Amino acid sequence: MFRKFRPLVQALWLALGLSALSAPASADPFVACVQRQLAELGYAPGQPDGRLTQQTKAAWQALKRAQAGSAVLAGLPPLAPKTAIHWCRELPALNSGLKRYLPSAAPVRILADAPNVEKGIRQAHDRVLRFMDQEYGIVLAGHIGIAAAGDTKTVQGYVRRLLSQMSNARFNPDASIAAHCRNTFGVAGAAYLKFMYICWDNPHQADNAWLKRSRKWLGSMMAHEYMHLVQAELGGARSEGFNGRAVRARMGPAWLVEGSAEVVAARFGKRALRLRAPGLSELRERSLKSKKSLSGMRAHKTVGTEGDYDFAHYAVHILTRVNGEKTLFRFWRSLGAGQSWDQAFQGAFGIGMAEFEAQVMELRKRPGSERAFIAKMRRRNS
Repeated sequence: MFRKFRPLVQALWLALGLSALSAPASADPFVACVQRQLAELGYAPGQPDGRLTQQTKAAWQALKRAQAGSAVLAGLPPLAPKTAIHWCRELPALNSGLKRYLPSAAPVRILADAPNVEKGIRQAHDRVLRFMDQEYGIVLAGHIGIAAAGDTKTVQGYVRRLLSQMSNARFNPDASIAAHCRNTFGVAGAAYLKFMYICWDNPHQADNAWLKRSRKWLGSMMAHEYMHLVQAELGGARSEGFNGRAVRARMGPAWLVEGSAEVVAARFGKRALRLRAPGLSELRERSLKSKKSLSGMRAHKTVGTEGDYDFAHYAVHILTRVNGEKTLFRFWRSLGAGQSWDQAFQGAFGIGMAEFEAQVMELRKRPGSERAFIAKMRRRNS
């Protein structure tokens, strides 16, 4: 059911203007989160005012010494305003009760044009959150907002309202939303650094029948777009503010960004919605519609057609068949720790990015050749 909507799910995860959603440096919510967590753990970080003071740094250093053997904390970058989001997210590994200090612990902000639309969005969001936590152990630290409506102007108004609630930054996203939603015959979704919106051509009332019909496509779309929010947070893009080049660097190659979201959406569809997930041979056949090379889909907006999405899905499916889907998150965690794309890719997947891209181009020519490559990589990485 979701298949016919998927080509319209163009995730605009690097829209530069909307990256202006950074919290003021003087009162960062993630610094405040870490301060509360440190205090709960018995340290003395000072007042939880969101300012990274010397007292907070000293408490963090004491924690680091006490937890020197922690594998979870060892991979985190030094505490700073831009990296506090990572410490806020990961410290609950020491004490699950610390999750209550995450900004994401507050109810998600949803603006929708009908009660059943809000209900459907909330149900899909909650299912995806449970799935991400249970399947991958991922819980976002950052709060998000979601706008959803069947009319472009309504979506624009909702997004502006979310922006005013989440940031002091001034930006008008109307043109981007109009370009996305008005070219849609069906359903479209987009995820930015702190929020997502969903729009559709919906001349009918969102009644109970609509709510029932929307369950599968809305859930799959939510999983895809939510994965982009995960990528932006783990990789550090959410913390980069106006710096567009830094945002792009913290997201990674577009084929990996979109292909990973497709893999997660397919897994969610299979586990939570009882949808059939495509296998390698089917993805290979679909991917042949793309006329691009894999390396030619690194840059922003280079994954655009249905065939491009299938090609990206095919490539990432191969990666996850080697070491599992959790290796995907290792890639973005490595970006968040300051590594380059090549370093993060080699560390996560055990092969250089350029080498893998070239291999996939050859595999796509020969049906069934993926199995031998996957077995070879498993032996290589064991």
